[in-house]
Amino acid sequence: MRRKLMIMCVSFSAVINLSAQVDMQLAELGMENIRMAQSDKGIAVAFEDRAFRSSYEGVGHAIKSALEGMTEDKELRMVVMDANGLPQLEICLDKELVNAYRRQEVNLCEVFGQMKLSCETDYTLSLLEGTKTEHKSAWRPDIVVYPHLFLENSSLDKLYRYAIALAPAIEMPLWKGAELAAQVILPIVGNQKGELKQVRPGIVAVRQGFYLKKNWTLTVTAGQFTNHRLGGMADLRWRNDNGRWEAGVKTGLTVFSMFVDQEWSLTRKPRLDARLYGRVYVPGWNTELTGEAVRFVYGDYGVKGSMIRHFGECTVGLYALYAEGQVDGGFNFALPLPGRKYKRWKGVRLKPADYFTYEYRAITKGVSSVNDKPGILYTTITGENRTRGFYQPEYIRYFLMKDYEEFGK
Repeated sequence: MRRKLMIMCVSFSAVINLSAQVDMQLAELGMENIRMAQSDKGIAVAFEDRAFRSSYEGVGHAIKSALEGMTEDKELRMVVMDANGLPQLEICLDKELVNAYRRQEVNLCEVFGQMKLSCETDYTLSLLEGTKTEHKSAWRPDIVVYPHLFLENSSLDKLYRYAIALAPAIEMPLWKGAELAAQVILPIVGNQKGELKQVRPGIVAVRQGFYLKKNWTLTVTAGQFTNHRLGGMADLRWRNDNGRWEAGVKTGLTVFSMFVDQEWSLTRKPRLDARLYGRVYVPGWNTELTGEAVRFVYGDYGVKGSMIRHFGECTVGLYALYAEGQVDGGFNFALPLPGRKYKRWKGVRLKPADYFTYEYRAITKGVSSVNDKPGILYTTITGENRTRGFYQPEYIRYFLMKDYEEFGK
């Protein structure tokens, strides 16, 4: 009996040590909100990556670090969460693959090629129910400095309007699934008067995310948004298991809000906007195709189609829009800025924006401003683009295998 009890204690200690090793490796890497569960079959872990600029680079380092903490040949299951605590990606390495890596029979590139990636996270999350969250990010702010560029022109040979500014923002997790963003825009140079020449608020908003099971998520945001909109928006979306197909609906109720000359102008009449969209990811081209049916801010209806190509961390996109009998279009891009990873200092992380994001909309002759045109929309979060927090499984695998040598450093 005593011998049996000793064997059980040793076995239990080994499992606890295995769990602690993996937790320690991920924490040292800078991952936060880590939850872990262990069983005879293996280890399950969920974490948020706020340290790495690149989604696939963060995933690659997390897999490598977790494997270094695996002192036994057991299954390793990982769920990557976004900043709102919503599950984005499941990673599964079976016992045989963990064993082969530990024995140096396969390298990281082969691990990336053989592991299972999916957007279906329910099973792994069920293993983590009731577990304690370690290395919490709540109430630990990031201070992020965004570049802000405004350009408009009415002809191809003349620059009409421009303004360059810096837009520092405080981005702080509050509780599970919630985050606060508060931004101020500081003008630097431009040829405009009025608002674009003055210090003014940018996005000031609180966002709450909910995971509804079976790849459904709901995000609710309230606050001051872009394009002078104040109010709230709800975003309900679904993805299939391999992440190739996505569909959703966004609806908002906002009023006009502008701060200029130390006065705050606010309308009382709310405006309802809504978007029904579908998106497909084409892995052979690393391209996203999106179609939307839209009721825009000022009650006009239309459709919008866009194509975005991923070049690693860079994205370049084109879009066309039809509203109120008018055909419009433009382009957008996101380019990574210097700095691949940032650490906290006394709970605070100070850093430049991860990406420089810009969208240009053509101004047709005879129209003096974008705001005079149909098809007005807005964004609700700072630094929004199609690269930041992008966890499409085939995108992740492709660029992990392409750049796997980076993870050996």
